[in-house]
Amino acid sequence: MRNLLLTALAAVLAAPAVHAAEQPTFRIVPQAGYRFGGSLEDADTGAGRDLQGAAAFGLALELRYGDDNRWLQLWYSRQPTEVAAPDARFDVDVDYLHVGGTAPIDDTGKVQSYVSAGIGAARFSPSGEGLASDTRFSGSLGLGVMVPFSERIALRVEARAYLTLVDADTSFFCRTDNGEGRCAIVASGSSLFQAELLAGISVGF
Repeated sequence: MRNLLLTALAAVLAAPAVHAAEQPTFRIVPQAGYRFGGSLEDADTGAGRDLQGAAAFGLALELRYGDDNRWLQLWYSRQPTEVAAPDARFDVDVDYLHVGGTAPIDDTGKVQSYVSAGIGAARFSPSGEGLASDTRFSGSLGLGVMVPFSERIALRVEARAYLTLVDADTSFFCRTDNGEGRCAIVASGSSLFQAELLAGISVGF
């Protein structure tokens, strides 16, 4: 799966290093939507402890790369959600920060389509007292459509999938009780999958 993400990212970025001066060279894209998925497991009982589906917020910073509507992209997305632990339900912020890019599928009509890819980090930050945050390697693939209102303003709708790589039985949300380390939740399997649907406005400069 890691090789697939790297191959997709390389395909997105493969383009000549010439840009069209008459078009925007930089874009900022704030977005909002909904993210779901993410299966965890209780370390003591083996019961499923899923990340709850919740609103998500994203921001893309994009720089034109080449003359065929490809863009380098710095992507950030956050989801404030929660996990039901055996003795409590606690809040968790799940953040993704990826470096990648976008490439057009069909950019000739009124509704234009594109593919995106990125690699970077996923960070899980619980709000429970004494619980530690965890950062893991992750990648993302996305499909989107763009409806231009002008040369610099466009509506964007995008579906994006995230894969976070973890070792089997990797502990999450650990804390120290009476000098002993305890981890209430471990990852189920070797990866954690989430997906989201976002919409926003692209502004070019």
